[in-house]
Amino acid sequence: MFGFTSWVPIILADRGYNVVHSLRYTFFILLLTPVGGLLGAYFAERFERKWQLVATAIAIAAFGFSFALSTSAALIVGSGVLLTLANNWLIAVFHPYAAELFPTRIRAMAVGFSFSWSRLSAIFVGYWVAAILAGVGQVGVFVMIGVAMLLIVITISIFGPPTNGRRLEEVSP
Repeated sequence: MFGFTSWVPIILADRGYNVVHSLRYTFFILLLTPVGGLLGAYFAERFERKWQLVATAIAIAAFGFSFALSTSAALIVGSGVLLTLANNWLIAVFHPYAAELFPTRIRAMAVGFSFSWSRLSAIFVGYWVAAILAGVGQVGVFVMIGVAMLLIVITISIFGPPTNGRRLEEVSP
């Protein structure tokens, strides 16, 4: 999700906003970045992490499409802020959830391995975003993000075990 915040100025420039406006809107969107992480930290133990992941993925898709389709500065900044909050909330909940899925004997290696693959895939996502933006436009970029979020929703909903309040040995024997 780091990709969104790094692509905001380019997406806005593609819409015809000049560099000054594009960077100003990006600044306002990024101001609340830490709040998403704080929301995730606050709610991590209050609600089942599995369903927080599902809800934030749905929010990312919805606010992403809102951002792509917004025409006014207020809607662009507002949907961008909400998208950034949801992104960082998802990240704050995902890391502890992922760690709970692996047995203690391989947890560090498994989390490190999965995190490494996510960083490796981030290299390619930047190229995909550039190609989709050039070929199809912003809506295409957010369709790609929406499909990725749909995969998260389906996978976590069906296969993700509930973890809150459960011993690690119960979750991953």
